[in-house]
Amino acid sequence: MPIEIQNSVGSQGANNSDDVRAVKTRLIELGFDWLNSEGVIDKVDQLTIATIKLFQTIKSGLNVITGDGRVDVNGDTLKWLQASNAPRWQEMPAGSPEEGFVNDELKDHNDHHDFGTNWLADTLRGAGAKYKADFLSVHPGAAVLSINDTSLPRGGNTPAHATHESGLASDIRLPHRDGTVGGGITVAQTAYDRSAMRAMLIAFLAQPLGKRVLLNDSVLRAEGLCSFADGHENHAHFEIKPPARA
Repeated sequence: MPIEIQNSVGSQGANNSDDVRAVKTRLIELGFDWLNSEGVIDKVDQLTIATIKLFQTIKSGLNVITGDGRVDVNGDTLKWLQASNAPRWQEMPAGSPEEGFVNDELKDHNDHHDFGTNWLADTLRGAGAKYKADFLSVHPGAAVLSINDTSLPRGGNTPAHATHESGLASDIRLPHRDGTVGGGITVAQTAYDRSAMRAMLIAFLAQPLGKRVLLNDSVLRAEGLCSFADGHENHAHFEIKPPARA
């Protein structure tokens, strides 16, 4: 729902009650619904400011929380809140072999990196469908694209990752030659299925919001499909960019 405010809302804002209610109501509509149960709807607190910063980080296409925590009249944050394609916060999809991707992370109740944006969810669905059509249809015994960590339930800092704070990035497990996925191998080992991973990267980068992949596979790096990053020998890291605001 489009919103209008008369004055700024958030950190060092005017914070008139009607404006605060409008901003928080819109954020709740977009899935940032922890604001609904943990604060007065027409008051600003640190949770509200943190949620505005999360939204600002998402619309800016960044993976570490940034932003001033304020919604200004005619500012970019307000324009994104008004946008028809504003980012929505949600649990990541479970997927299925039939969709070309799976999200076994949801089954691990000791790990809560299960949340992110609808932009990422749609990108992963699209990548799974293309991977299935282009590769699994020819290699039915190959591993499906398998999602690992995305972001915490309310985004923000996570000790498990240097980034992954804004629901725009997800880790992908390495495919094995026997059709399984998971830990225990690196890209240097013979059990690693480079052909399947190549097809996964191509499928992801073909998506409208596909931005980059971090994976320390020198062969796929030479093909321009991924970039080097410390610690990415045993998994890939997928990142997306925001769409044009509509």
